[in-house]
Amino acid sequence: MKNIYSCLIILTFFASCVNDENSGQEINPSISHKDGGDILPTFNANPYDKAGKIYDELFDGYYNGTSRSTDIQSVILQVEAIANANTSFNGIGQGHQPLVTERIEHLANLNKGDIASVIGASTLSPTAKTSFSNYLISISALFDSEEDASIMYNAIVKYEETVIDNELLTANDQRIILTTTSIMRYSSYRAKKKPKKNTDPYWNIWVTHVFGAEEGAEENLEKSIILGLVTFVVSNK
Repeated sequence: MKNIYSCLIILTFFASCVNDENSGQEINPSISHKDGGDILPTFNANPYDKAGKIYDELFDGYYNGTSRSTDIQSVILQVEAIANANTSFNGIGQGHQPLVTERIEHLANLNKGDIASVIGASTLSPTAKTSFSNYLISISALFDSEEDASIMYNAIVKYEETVIDNELLTANDQRIILTTTSIMRYSSYRAKKKPKKNTDPYWNIWVTHVFGAEEGAEENLEKSIILGLVTFVVSNK
């Protein structure tokens, strides 16, 4: 009888530990779920989701660093060094053309009013240009007014779903847009959800990294990540 009673006490103890662990998970903002599926800010239906994930890792590596230059060429070298030390980034294995300081400076000085002209000059098809330009205008306005990370997430995922299902878009259109929206999704989640550290930027300009990510995506996923991050850093220096 004593053995049975002892076993009940042990089982109760372990059950309590499991419940405590689950309770801790429920309040952890980094493991929020969408419909019980994807862990925010991931969206597995996007075939280019790793762009945002790696971008976020490099972002974290850069802003956790002890030395950050305001010189564009130095920013490029720092970001490239962090990327080259990142296993996930190296796993892409695409390579990319060198970043041009003058082009980065140009992109970093743009704002929301330049969305239509930037996307209009891209290599996207006319249908994709109209769709993506209109969407960027609306999502940038939402970013300025919305504090809820899950609302931003859902707004981006909803658009990604329409891009995936849109038969009027070419495979190249989908690749460029979905690579860019993946980076947007991760960056907006970080801005709205994660506690701000003293080393973080002020997110005063959100759209510039989108310009860099889109332009980089026209070459490949690797260039999108690097150009997007460097443009963001330069615009927030």
